[in-house]
Amino acid sequence: MLLSDSCADHDGKQNTLNTMKSNYSVKDYAVGIIDGSEYVDVFWNNSNLEHPIACDEFLSEDSVLSSTSFQTSIYFLYSMIFVVALLGNGLVCYVVYSSPRMQTVTNYFIVNLAVGDILMTIFCVPTTFVSILILQYWPFGEKLCPTVNYSQAVSVLVSAYTLVAISIDRYIAIMWPLKPRMSKKQATLLIGGVWLLALLVSLPIAVVSRLGQPAERYRKCNQYICQEKWPLKEHRYYYTIALLVLQYLVPLMVLVFTYTSIAIIVWGKRPPGEAENTRDQRMARSKRKCLVKPLKKYTERKMVKKSFADIVPSTDQ
Repeated sequence: MLLSDSCADHDGKQNTLNTMKSNYSVKDYAVGIIDGSEYVDVFWNNSNLEHPIACDEFLSEDSVLSSTSFQTSIYFLYSMIFVVALLGNGLVCYVVYSSPRMQTVTNYFIVNLAVGDILMTIFCVPTTFVSILILQYWPFGEKLCPTVNYSQAVSVLVSAYTLVAISIDRYIAIMWPLKPRMSKKQATLLIGGVWLLALLVSLPIAVVSRLGQPAERYRKCNQYICQEKWPLKEHRYYYTIALLVLQYLVPLMVLVFTYTSIAIIVWGKRPPGEAENTRDQRMARSKRKCLVKPLKKYTERKMVKKSFADIVPSTDQ
């Protein structure tokens, strides 16, 4: 192909794109590159325009996601995270469950934290890895979309509020050491409350999560993504603020308060049984006084008797 023909072909494509830009607003399209060919994502419903869309590959060759070294690193990291998280947390649950000696209140909370992490590992790591980093569309079906999103939100809330429960248990033990500790039954009820709170707070995510085709390339290729479709933007905004407060700010403030108070008590005061210099010195002085004072009186009495004997002559002389 001659250089002039190539330039003319490129100019023709550019003129077509410019014409479309003049007829539609910026919201109506997004220009991208796939395999060196230009395509347009059109967001209007009644469009009869045909665009060269490569359905077998959503990623551009120039994208960092298509880099071999990047993909290898991501595969390795995600695989390590999945294996270590699943085996480590599973081992924690097994040890506590199999040993009655390990079934303490604190370990109950740790097991609950491990269960939340396992839930996150199973539902979040594989689906995120496949749908976002590999395929860039949702391949797991319509029913798993709300299930996965809901499970992810629940697991995060369970982990956050389990940490809060552990901090409160430590706080009570340090601040009131003579007060009876939390019983296993109370710990079980508290764990149930944590799960109930997480299930209720995350419920809107399960309601609004569904499959969608937000761009023309998804409709052309008959592919979907799992997304949240809210009836109104205000609903999304208010729920996001509420989730930020309940999922992040409230646990953060409780953790900061409890562990700061514990640090002040532990570092600012001496533990029971540890020597205190001022008190020990005062007690040592008191002991010395108790020993020296009688000895001093005895010495003075002996000196008085000796002086009296020197002054008064003996009757034998």
